[in-house]
Amino acid sequence: MSKAYDRELGMGRDITRRDFLNGVAVTVGGSMLSPQKLDKSADPWFGYSSPQEAYYPPAATGMRGSHTGSFEVAHGFRDGRTWAGEDSGERYDMVVVGGGLSGLSAGFFFHDNAGPGSRVLILDNHDDFGGHAKRNEFSYGDRTLLLNGGTSNLEATHHYSTVARTLLATVGLDLERAEAADATSRSFYRSLGLTGSTFFSQEVFGEDRLVTGSAGGFGPNGDRQGWLAQTPLSENVRRDIVRLEEIGATVDGWS
Repeated sequence: MSKAYDRELGMGRDITRRDFLNGVAVTVGGSMLSPQKLDKSADPWFGYSSPQEAYYPPAATGMRGSHTGSFEVAHGFRDGRTWAGEDSGERYDMVVVGGGLSGLSAGFFFHDNAGPGSRVLILDNHDDFGGHAKRNEFSYGDRTLLLNGGTSNLEATHHYSTVARTLLATVGLDLERAEAADATSRSFYRSLGLTGSTFFSQEVFGEDRLVTGSAGGFGPNGDRQGWLAQTPLSENVRRDIVRLEEIGATVDGWS
């Protein structure tokens, strides 16, 4: 992006704390409106059909990523729009911008260390928390099918750091139960004779070659050196990959 375009966007302007919080507050307020309320051409929405449904965000507007109402304020700020500040009278010990996994964790750790009397405000421009971490949900007949979305390797709890495992245990998630439930799925693809592979293209590596397994040693025999020997990589690159894997093995929570 050019510097001239940055100036047009106002990236060089100072922003006060009040303006920042007020702009985010408008974003959060707008995100609370369902797309039906923002789109007059859509069918009218008459609210939740039952009290139980009111506690379940997907029942209102569904999981749809950056929905209508989550980006209009950001676009307005880009176009030079401003909003008048208003003192709500609320006071917080910490304000977190972003209700994704990192933002939720930051708020939790601060509150845990500061004590039960501390107040934490977590702001997000979507009407549900979790950020990029979502779940895919489908209804098929009388069955509900669930799958994690935007959370690659979330189920691989054996890779979690001590901090991450402590956080989950503190909020009441049973990791042993989760690992036991996931035990059979880990060998699902191997039971079908399937494994990962890497394709080396001629344009980059001088020849087209498909190598099964992975550099991490997760191939059929877990043979890292054997896998590297099949690749068109140079000896220096092969040594660097081994060194990188060995360094990773020493990091807390990784193996």
